[in-house]
Parts: sequence; structure tokens; C-alpha cells
Amino acid sequence: MFQVLRPFVALVGLVAVSVVSLGPARAQETYPVDSNIGMEPSVAVIEVYVKDFLAPASTDYTRSIAFSLTSTGQYAIMGRDEVAARFRSVLITPVRRLQAERLNAIERLVREGDQLVYTDPKAAVDVLGRARNELQSIAEGLAANDKLRNEFLKTLMLLARSHLDTGNEIKAGAILREVIRVYGNNLRVTEKKYHPRLVKLYRQELKGMGKQRVAVMTVATANPGCTTLMDGRELRGRTPREYRRLYPGVHHVQVRCKSKESMIRKVILTQDRPVHLVVDVDFENLLTVEGGRLGLLFKSTKDLDRLLVPYARKFGSLVNSDLVVAQGFMDHGSRAALKAWLLDVKTGEVLKEASVPAKTEVVTPSSVQRLVQLLTGRDQAEVAQPVQFQEEDTVWYENYWAWGTTVLGLGGVAAGGALIDQYLQLKSSATAGYSDGEKILLNNGDMSPWHDRRSDASKALDMRSASIACFAVGGAALVTGVVLFVMTDEIYGADEDDDWAGNRKPRFFAAPQLSGQGVGFVGHLKF
Repeated sequence: MFQVLRPFVALVGLVAVSVVSLGPARAQETYPVDSNIGMEPSVAVIEVYVKDFLAPASTDYTRSIAFSLTSTGQYAIMGRDEVAARFRSVLITPVRRLQAERLNAIERLVREGDQLVYTDPKAAVDVLGRARNELQSIAEGLAANDKLRNEFLKTLMLLARSHLDTGNEIKAGAILREVIRVYGNNLRVTEKKYHPRLVKLYRQELKGMGKQRVAVMTVATANPGCTTLMDGRELRGRTPREYRRLYPGVHHVQVRCKSKESMIRKVILTQDRPVHLVVDVDFENLLTVEGGRLGLLFKSTKDLDRLLVPYARKFGSLVNSDLVVAQGFMDHGSRAALKAWLLDVKTGEVLKEASVPAKTEVVTPSSVQRLVQLLTGRDQAEVAQPVQFQEEDTVWYENYWAWGTTVLGLGGVAAGGALIDQYLQLKSSATAGYSDGEKILLNNGDMSPWHDRRSDASKALDMRSASIACFAVGGAALVTGVVLFVMTDEIYGADEDDDWAGNRKPRFFAAPQLSGQGVGFVGHLKF
């Protein structure tokens, strides 16, 4: 029996060795690293407005364009909130008018604290502390609002007086040092307005802080001759200017050029390193981040044509992006047009410029898709659909396990066929009639012809068993190989109108039968 199966066993062993050798080789394969992975340029999408033509849906278009750009897989899109947060970390919009209710609430706390200073200093400390916290939460407003500056000074001096009356001279001194840092050395603190003990402590702190005035700040402006304000007080000299003997710490700096004022910068001065500021007041006057906007507001289309590229580039540098997409509506008479510019921040080059018809009051998806298509040069269908990632690591023709199993199955079926042929020959020999010569031998008592027939019959039975085994193993292996192919990829093809044609998804998947009798294969044509 073993001699009969020896060719088949050798074939099975050879195929098995081939499959096993293919497996590890596949696992050890290495692929070159794509140097472009993770290097998509960052993009900030901002709005462009023209005065007297402000489309309500501009901010919604920003989000929609950013989403469509993300779908192309070409860019690392900075979210609108992230762009706004980066902007506000550098520049603060001046508080020209605060809510009346909030200001009135702070004023009430200050008045209440003022009365308690003389009757209950401990209670005054609590009330004035809350007023101080409220004012510090809008610290940027102190640099642009004289009323707030006066309220803050009054609050700090009353709070210092309250701590002094409760015997906490250390805390009172710390508050007075804050007054000196914010309001400078020229603040008039006399006994005519303040308690003598408070005036004495203020002068002591002022003298002690003299050695700390070592910070340096330089301010340059696009147009020279501007005024620099620190924490709302004007510094001597005009830009460009180097300011020395400043107190270290957190300060709010603003520049005024004639009737225009810059945004407010939060600056941290140190003893070790000077701070250099370059301020473009004209640019900062066109920045708009109030009322849900995020971008540039031009007075006219003529200003837009002249200043868009340099100012959009400045905005990109401000938020640290590689590219800027500036988009906004232009008035084309009876129908508005959505226009966009794709700008390289580093070089200042306009990479693409596009314009499409669009509605101003609501986002029109077709306009967004067409605009992004023109900006990126990609097919519209690619832009509309998110990038799909395939789960399979290989395609069907690279599935070496399926190939090996299929070859094993074909070998088993071929061996079974060869054994069946031998079985039929031996069966024919075993059941053939005796020849005349064999009959003579049998009549003379020689049983060799009978033994030959019996031997052939025994071999035929062995061949039949072996062929059944070969067909069973080979058939199972062949079916398994085909199933592995099918589960790896769609080897049967798909019609062009099949909405998932070309996607590497299994047509069949293994699933346990509900009766619990085993595992079956469930087929499907669509998901």
C-alpha cells in the first residue's frame, strides 16, 4: 500500500515544502519607505470680505472647502478653530466696547469693596479680589480702554489697602509691585489721594524694584513714526525704537499710527533676552476675527487685488501654515461668484486661482466640489468621495497560500486519476477468464493462475482506496484554494455599473451555521 501511495506522498511533500517556504519569504519582505508619507503641506482656509458685500454663508464655505480639501488626501488641513486659536495666541483684538452688564458688575464690586475698606477690611479683601479677577480676565482690554485701566488701578490700590489694614503687609507689597509693573514709575501716589501707610509702602516697593528694570524691547513698523503703548500707557519715542529699563513680566503692547491702531500683543519680557516686534498696522487693521469671521476685510475690490497676496501670506505666517486658501465672494452683478486663491506662504506664489458661481446665503456643495477640483487639479469624483483604504495586504494573484493549496489540490486529483487508471487495469486483469494454458495448469493442480488473479484483485482494491483518498484530499485542497482566492479578492470580475467594482472586498465569507452543525460559506453580491 505504501509503495502504491509513494508518488502521491512525494508530490504532497514537495508542494507543502514549496508553500511553507513561500510563507516566511513573504513575511520577511521589506518595502521601501515613502519619504512623502506624513509630509502633506499644512493649509489654513480663511475668508476674504469686501466691504458692503458680505455673504452670510462665508464662514460655512470655509468649513466645507476645508472638508473637501481633506478628502483629496493631498493636504494637512488646519481646522478653523485651530487657526483661530493660533491667531489669538499671537494677536488680541482690542476691546473697544465691552458688555455694559459686565462693566457695571465690576464697578459694583469695586464700590462695595471701597466701602468695606473702612468698615470690614477682611470682607473688602474678598470682594476686591473678585473684582480684580474679573478685570484680569479681560487684561487685554486694559491696554485699550482708559475706563478699565482706571477701574483696575482703583481695585488694586483698594485691595492693597485692605491687606495692609488686616496686617498682611507682604500681600499688600506684592499687589503694589503689580501696580508698578503695569502703570510704570510715573504713577502719582500721594497722601492727598491715598493713606499715608499705603504711600510709604508704595515708595519702598518702587525703590526696591529699581534694579529689576533691565528688560529690553524693540518695535519696528511698516511706516515709521508710530506710537507704542504698553499696558495702555504711552512709551517715549517713535518707531522704530528700542525701549530699555522695562520691567520683566507679562505686558500688553499696541501700536498706533495716526488714526489706526494695531491689535494687541501679549509680550513676555525677560532679563536675559530682548524682544523684537515688527508691526504692520495697515495689515492688522484688515484682520477680522470678530462676529464669527476669520480672515481679511478689504474696503474695495481694488484694495483686494492689490493687497490680498502679501496679506494672506502674512496671515499664513502668523498661524504657521505652509499654504493658505483665501476664499470669498465677488459681486458679479446678477450672480455672485465664489473665488479662491491657493497661496504658498514661503514663496508668496499664487499656485492656483479659481472662481465658480455660488449662493451667498447657503453653501452649495456643487460649487465647493468644483472649486476644490480647480484648485487641486483632481477629478471631481475623487474630491467628492473620501479616500478609501483597503484592508487587504495582498491581491489575489499574490496569495501564495491559495496558490500552494490549489496546486496541492490539483496534484491530489491528478494522482487519484492515475490510481483509478491502474485500478481499472488490475480489475480487468483480476476478472478476466482463464486462458486454455491456465486451465491446463489448474487441472494439473498448479494454482499459480488463481493466485495471480487474487493478487491483481487485492492490488485493485488498494488502488481504489488510494484513489478515493487522493480525490478526497485533492478535492478539499482545491476547493480551499479557490475559496482563499475569492476571499482575498474578487477574481470573478464585476460589471462597470457595479457600485463597488474594483474594491477588494470578499464575495464570500465564512460563517457558523445557525444549527451549529459546522461552518458554511455565505455569498453576497453587495454590501
